[in-house]
Amino acid sequence: MKKVLKMLGAGAVVVALVIASIVIYRLMSGYEPVPSTVRGPGTALDEPRVIDLYFADADGRRLALEAREVMVQGVEESVLQSVSELLAGPRKKNLSATLPEGVGVRSVYFRDGIAYVDLTSNLSSNHPGGSWAELLTVYSIINTITENFAEVARVQILIGGRERETLAGHIDISRPLPGRVQLLAGDWR
Repeated sequence: MKKVLKMLGAGAVVVALVIASIVIYRLMSGYEPVPSTVRGPGTALDEPRVIDLYFADADGRRLALEAREVMVQGVEESVLQSVSELLAGPRKKNLSATLPEGVGVRSVYFRDGIAYVDLTSNLSSNHPGGSWAELLTVYSIINTITENFAEVARVQILIGGRERETLAGHIDISRPLPGRVQLLAGDWR
């Protein structure tokens, strides 16, 4: 019996030494755990969260908000869900869709504060045109993402897997863009 207790004691000492060694190594090397997915402060994974989607008002003069609930699953999945909800269109009768029917999301990825959103090429080919409609389309996507996910500072819209100069000939989307919430008031300045 004493032999078993000695072996258990020795095993416990070995385990404690291993744990202490790991802790000391991590402290000395500046180790910081890497999260398995990026998420907002205080947000648990797979947790419902209410976000604001940016649609056009009934007159098409400004952006207006509609709240929706999505499941938070890290930045990329949450952005994908948000853009998918935007593509589904508004539920409120006094709002209008900003994206043409039939547009799909090819992919979403996140790197260095920039969300890259790759949409199908019919975003351009089916867009009704006009500089103001194009502006509302671009910023409904960008604002929906930047205003709901603090980790995202800018959004790069890709079409058919490529960077484009414009969506429909008017608004420069060749680089990552920040949000413009002043469009809620119909103000471009």
